[in-house]
Amino acid sequence: MPHKAAILSSGGDSPGINAAIWAAAQRLEAAGWAVLGVQGGYAGLLRGDLIPVSSVQLLRHARRGGTTLGTSRVTDFGAQLDVATRQLEQRGVTGLMVLGGNGSLRGASALERAGVRVIGLPATIDNDVAGSDDSIGFDSAVALGLQLLDNLRDTLESLPRLGALETLGGDTGFLAQQIGIIGGADALLLPERPVSADDLEFQIRAALARQGFALIVASEGYPQLEHTLAELELRVEQRLRFSRPSHAMRGGNPSAHDRALAWRIGTTGADALIAGQTGLIAAQGGRAVRLEFTDLPLQKALNLLP
Repeated sequence: MPHKAAILSSGGDSPGINAAIWAAAQRLEAAGWAVLGVQGGYAGLLRGDLIPVSSVQLLRHARRGGTTLGTSRVTDFGAQLDVATRQLEQRGVTGLMVLGGNGSLRGASALERAGVRVIGLPATIDNDVAGSDDSIGFDSAVALGLQLLDNLRDTLESLPRLGALETLGGDTGFLAQQIGIIGGADALLLPERPVSADDLEFQIRAALARQGFALIVASEGYPQLEHTLAELELRVEQRLRFSRPSHAMRGGNPSAHDRALAWRIGTTGADALIAGQTGLIAAQGGRAVRLEFTDLPLQKALNLLP
């Protein structure tokens, strides 16, 4: 019987996931493996919703955002590992590939401990996967966020006032920091580095005095964000325009960088499965490297700039 690989995307729909699925399937097929797609993430795995897929079929989706396999969140997946492993065994799956963020990869690590040969790929616009410099979808989300910030700046320069852009990112500030720094924001609100109301007021008053307007980039996970912005309005006596693109930042076609990253770690992940390996395929120094799940830190530290 030929080897079988199952590919699963879980917890997110970052731009570039389809490209990684296609790249992995192509490499696996070239090695003589049959490829199954898990429909609906971990919930689909628990249902046994696995279907044959081909690289020819997947290529038409590789340039598009979202995930053609669908995704889901299963908060108690760890309590149902026996169901998941049984579904894989019944279908003769030799190895599993999981694409997602921290929660999804914790599920992959749990499956490894349960005896499944599993490879994880970092795929989240939050870019918070420990051990990996980059993550599929991050560059695309930064590009969209930067465009939105530039558009907001156009308005503020024409009619001076306060403006704030909220990014996604969960309880991390990687996305907000990248957009804010290269977009020239006057203040950053990051969960990892809360600022006092007095310090924020000082930064904003300085920007108003310097250029007549002030622009803030904030991560969605910043503590009491709406209260912080409302208090700032009162302190500086300026109305604030708050832009919240929300989950639109997770959509759209992937950038060239994300497609290249998806191909690099997708094919490396497939090679690891073929070689009988497990672990995370991380992006480090422009290369795809395999790391053991057990060697990963619990949390990725944000490189806070001065």
